[in-house]
Order: sequence, then C-alpha cells, then structure tokens
Amino acid sequence: MLGMTLRSVARQARRHPLYVGLNVLGLALGIGVFLTLSLLVRYEYSYNAGLLDVDRLVRVDMRSSEPGTATREYEAVTFRALPFLRADFPEIEDAVRIESDTLQVRRDGDFVHFDAAHVDPSFLRVFGARLVQGTGDALARPDGLVLSETAAKRVFGTSDVLGRALTVDSDGEMSRHVVTGIMRGVAGPNFLAGTEMLVSIPANDEKSRACYLHWGSSCGSVYLKLHRSADIASVEARLRDFVIRRASGSDGDEASLGPHPEKTFALVLVQMRAARFHDAHVIDASNGVDRNVIDGIGLIGVLALALACANAVNLATARSLLRAREVAIRKTLGGTRRALFLQFMGEALFLTAGAGALGLALCEMLVPEVASLMGEGLAIRYGFVLGMLMLVVVGCGLACGVYPALVLSGYRPAAVLAAAKMPSGGRGAARLRDGLVIGQFAIAVTIVIGMVVIHRQTDFLRSADQGYERSGLLIGSLIPSDDIAVQRRLREALRAVPGVQSLAFGMLAPRPGIRNQWNYTYDGAHGTASVVLLRDMVDAGYRDVYRPRLLAGRWFDPARGQDETPDYRRDPQAIGNVILNATAVAKFGFATPADAIGKVIDSDHWMARIIGVIADVRFESPRQPVFPGILFFNSLKENRYNSPIPAVRFAGVPAMEMEKRLRRAWADVLPDVAGQFQTPEQRLDVYYRGDEQRGRIFTLGAVAAMVIAALGLYGLASFAAARRIHEIGIRKTLGATGGQVMGLLLCDFLRPVAFACVLACPAGWLIMRGWLSAFDERIALGPAAFVIAVGGALAIATLTVIGQALRLSRVEPARALRAE
Repeated sequence: MLGMTLRSVARQARRHPLYVGLNVLGLALGIGVFLTLSLLVRYEYSYNAGLLDVDRLVRVDMRSSEPGTATREYEAVTFRALPFLRADFPEIEDAVRIESDTLQVRRDGDFVHFDAAHVDPSFLRVFGARLVQGTGDALARPDGLVLSETAAKRVFGTSDVLGRALTVDSDGEMSRHVVTGIMRGVAGPNFLAGTEMLVSIPANDEKSRACYLHWGSSCGSVYLKLHRSADIASVEARLRDFVIRRASGSDGDEASLGPHPEKTFALVLVQMRAARFHDAHVIDASNGVDRNVIDGIGLIGVLALALACANAVNLATARSLLRAREVAIRKTLGGTRRALFLQFMGEALFLTAGAGALGLALCEMLVPEVASLMGEGLAIRYGFVLGMLMLVVVGCGLACGVYPALVLSGYRPAAVLAAAKMPSGGRGAARLRDGLVIGQFAIAVTIVIGMVVIHRQTDFLRSADQGYERSGLLIGSLIPSDDIAVQRRLREALRAVPGVQSLAFGMLAPRPGIRNQWNYTYDGAHGTASVVLLRDMVDAGYRDVYRPRLLAGRWFDPARGQDETPDYRRDPQAIGNVILNATAVAKFGFATPADAIGKVIDSDHWMARIIGVIADVRFESPRQPVFPGILFFNSLKENRYNSPIPAVRFAGVPAMEMEKRLRRAWADVLPDVAGQFQTPEQRLDVYYRGDEQRGRIFTLGAVAAMVIAALGLYGLASFAAARRIHEIGIRKTLGATGGQVMGLLLCDFLRPVAFACVLACPAGWLIMRGWLSAFDERIALGPAAFVIAVGGALAIATLTVIGQALRLSRVEPARALRAE
C-alpha cells in the first residue's frame, strides 16, 4: 500500500504539477506562518514562568482614585508598606524591593550605561536567580555588586571578576563596590532578563527618602513570595483593611494619607505568571503586552493554517474530478472503496508531510525576522516545534484528505465510463469550492483591514498634535543637582551652545512619569469641585521651547513679580499665579477656558489664581487620558528646581550634531553625570513601538493569508478553464466576442471574492472598533481601510485569474470544440 501510494503521488506530480505544486506551496506557507506565530504566542504566555515558585510570587501595585481623575494602577508603590505587610500577613514567606535605575561606569573617558536595580539581599532567594560565581548572600554586603555575565565582560573583558572593585555612577553620586556575584539569570523570558547590575539598597535611603517614609509617594516595585498560592486571595481580601489601619492619620500627618485613605488609595496583588498581560494597563510598566493582541496574533496563525487546509481541500477536490476515470477502471478491476480511500488518504498525508518539511524550513527563516520585528528574544524551540509539526501534519493531512478521498472512492464505474466527459462533481461540489474561496478571502480581507487600521493608528499617534511643537526640540536628562548655583550654571552653558534658540527648565517632559500631584478645590456656583492636578514648574523659556497653545488669559511674565511662585511655607496666605490645562478647566466645571481666568483655587489653604489656560499637552501614553495639569512659574532667581528637565529649541544644526554639542556643554558643568539629549520621538518611542511591532506581524499574516487565497483561486481558475473550454467554443460559435467572454469569466471568478469582501467588512469594523477603543487619541474608523482592503483583494484576485480568462477568451472555436 505504501509503495502504491508513493507511486501514485509521483504520477500525479508528473501529470498535474500545477495542482500538486500549488497544494504543497500553500500548505507549506500556512504551516510555516502557524509555527512561527505559535512560537511567539508561546513566548508571551510563558513570560515569567521560569521564576522560582512563580505561582507563589506576586507584585504589590498601587491604585489611585483621586478626585477628578480616572482610576489608575501603578507598578511603582511606596516602600513604606513592606515592613507593615510583613508584620500583618503571616502568609508572606519572603519579600524584596526593587528600584530600577541606569548606572554608569566610566571607561576610557566615556560612560558605559547599564540597566540596573537597587534591591534587597533577598532578591536572589525570591526569584531563584542563578549565580555562576559567588554565594546566595552576594548582596548582603552594603558594597556588594552582582553583575550579569554580559555586563562583566563589557566592564572587565572577562566574567571571572569575583572580588574586583568597581566605581559606579548614579546620576553623579559615585560609589565603590566589590563584585560579589556573577548572575546567569532566570531561565526563559521574564522581566529580569535585561537586568545587568544589582546593588544593595543604601541604608541611608530608608531613613531619608520620602518613598520609604510616606504612604503617598513611590519608589519602585515590591514583590512578595507567599507560603502557598492559595494565600494570594486571602491576603488580597484583607488589603483594604490593611490600608485603613496602617495608612490613615490626621490631615497634618505627612507620612499618612489622611483619615480615610481607602477612598483614594488601594493596594492590589498581581500574580507574576499573569503580570505580562496585566501590565498592559498599568502606568509606567515596561513589560506589559495586551493579551488581546497576542491572542489576535495566535489567531492569525491558526487562520493561516486553516486557509492553507481549505486551499488544499479545494484544490484536491477539483483535482479529484480529473481522476474519475482512473478510479472507475480500478474499481472495475476489483479495487474496493476502502482500499481507494486509504490510498487517497495516504497521498494527502504524504503531500502534507512534504509541505510540513518546507513549512519548518520557512519557520526557521521567519523566526529571526519576527524576533527582530518584535524586539524579543524569540528562538526556535525544536522540542515544541517538532511536536506541533507532527500534530499539524496529521491534522492537516486528515482534514485535507477526508473529503476528496470520500468523493474519489465513491465514484460509480459505470456512470463515469459511460459519460462523454469528466464528471463535474455536481452543484454540491461547486458550492463547496465557492464556499471555501469565500471563507478564504473573507478571512484574508478581515486581516488586511486590521493591518491597515493598526498602521494608520500608529502613524497617527506619531504625527498627531500633542499640544507642543516637536520639530527642532531636544529634551535632556534629569538634572540630579538641587544646588541652585549648579542649575544656573548649566542653564547658561546650554544657552550658549551655538544653534540653541531658546532653553527651558521644567519638571515634566515627554515620558517622565507621574511625579507630583496636588489636590485642589474650587467653590463655584454649583458647589465645590475637587480635582487632583499634576504639578509642573516652568521658567520663562518654556513657552518659546515647547510652544503650547494659549486658549485664554496670558502667559507668565518675568516682569511681574506676582507670577513667581510664592514660598507658601513662609507665607501661607500668599496667592500664586498659575496656568491650567484644558482638562483641568473642564474637571473644575468651567464652561469655557475664559471662564476660569481670575478664579482662585485652593490646595489645603494654599491659594492659586488662574491667569491662563493652555491646550492639553500630552507627555504620556496615547492610551491614557491627559492628566489635569497646573503650571507654576520659577525664574530660578530665588527658588531652585527639584531635579528639573532641560529642553532646547534649536535651528540650523542637524539634530545629532546638536546632541553632541549639548552633551559637551553638560559635561563642562556636570562632568561626573552622563547627560543625554533626545528628540520627543525618541523619548516617546516606547509608547508606539509595541503597536508598530505587532502591526508588522499583522502585515505578515495579511500577506500570507492573501497569498494562500490567491494560490487557491489560481488553481480553481485553471480547473475551470479546463472544464469550460467547450462552453467557450459554443459561445464564440454563436457570436460572442472575446471581450464578452472575458467579462463573463472575470465575473464568475470574482463573484465569490466580492461576496467575501461583503462578509469581511462588518467583521473587520467590529474587531477594530474594539481595538481602537483602548486609545484616548484615535483615528476615526472611516471607509479608507475598507476601501484599501477590498480594492486590494479584488485587484489581487483579478491579477490571479486574468491570465486564465484571457487565454480562454482567445481560444479558437474549432479547436475548443475538438478538445477533450
């Protein structure tokens, strides 16, 4: 039986190379795309799974529900909570605090940057990070330093560096450390994968920094390891009472959150196995991925495989009609239906196995490209891939072979041999073929609609008006010095750089993270409105540098002394002049920006008069609503800034050259601190990169789906050309022109494609409407994406079949009527 099957496959390949080639090629493409995207989905779903006792690991997040703002969840949380958590919850086995940082090491006069973290000594125990050198207490020493193998080689040229000393620079603060461990890391993809340096949290920080002492501030992340996974629900159920008990206090108690902290503050536990998808909606979380997007990518892989199988069924069914007389003769000579069925199933499995081998080769080529597109450490896991491949080959072989085998083995010899022409399969077979074409193109067009919408949305976000002028703008690093003299010197040094038109200091900039929030109230005609405002402090150059749009009132004027932010601690009755953004004005209930001018708002009896209103300036993720904002003025005459961010507007110089000049000017004032200047696009890239990367994956899926559908349509067009040659000869004999025949054939070939487009448009609209709803700023879901997808599908289908239609329309009637 096996030998007969192999000989039959070889014979069919010689007699009908087009059908066999299209069948194998379509299946190989579907299998290759499916395996590649399966690896990507597996990577995302296994994120953090390699952490030790991951089912018992949780992260403590903070949820804020301040007046006038939507509830937001933050990965960063106050470190003050940890000792109380340990005391109140016996379910906690161990815990660790992590504060991410970028540390520099000076080599040959240049700064080498490392992704680092300040951690507790329990870090290695909690996460099961493996040390290739050193012991489990490597971080117990105050000056201990753990390096990854890669970081050790970058610094010392070798990983055998245990006991060697290293000077580390953290925003100008130099500290001497001794390498006490070399870390290989945790197996598999996880949030620790990029960490290159671990240093112990300085003991002085716990005594002096606000985020260790106050409930209302945040430092970094807190991770807990519980005794049992079942303890997670128990601990989370008691966190509200914990906040009430531990974070409450009088209004004057700076360490507390006031008498009712539960109204605006909550702690939640995030299971580390689920954190990858949960963090897609967490503020400032760097490892979040939208589960729906990953599921969508997985669905594209499944659909590509389904399209390939449908294509194979369609082509095999069409090809089976060409073998009707072969089957009839074999049955006449004693062949049974069972033997024929097994033979044809064997042929399908053999062809699918060949397609699987080609699909595996395609997967090996695609995986590095997809890893590059996604920016992930994606690699082929052959144990997983080969297991999936075996299932796919068997499943696709059965799916592709059952119906054609039933059709072929069911032919009745007498009816076939008595017929003057090959059997057509009847209306049922024709409807099946049309239905499969409709399904293929409906899926392909839906994917193309999604691809177009994703690309248009990401392009819109990159070019959308963010409330400030991005061209000709460079934004610097946080200035680590609180010395007003240093801040003044740096300001003058940056201003003096050739090419700088204007310079500004501010507390906020694109992607700085939420920093300072104050609660303000306004007593209006309709009652008291309470709104939490994001506070920024700017200088006289801010308007020239960022160029925000003034909607009402005026801008700060250095000549007016009352515009300078007063020292409220010295003079609690002072009234400062401030500017609000449009969102803040709306939250306070003012009908128009002009209505807010001259009104006084109050923050714990510290008064501020509104002198201007600007359009919203978006410095954060486009998925999040703009935060209500308030601007204060500081000319740097008397009051210093708390870690300001410089920004410059330049002209006449290329951006890269301008960056070099600014770095040199920075180094003249702060030689021990690495100064980095970036364009807004570079600073905001993290908000767009994920959608753009996944948009490329949708492009891959759309191309694969359209190619598979086109291959199937081409094969069916070839089959139809062979079946309808007599019909065309008769039509031309009766006077039909070549153009009329051409139009008829194109209409017949494209009818199922057009129907598929009708089905795909509402499906695509529903799916992409849900995806766009996650963005605060988004494009209108207009007709453009649907026109592009439908027009593209019809154009591709036309190009696919036009050759067959043209050949048939030119056939000579005499030859057509003599053809068998």
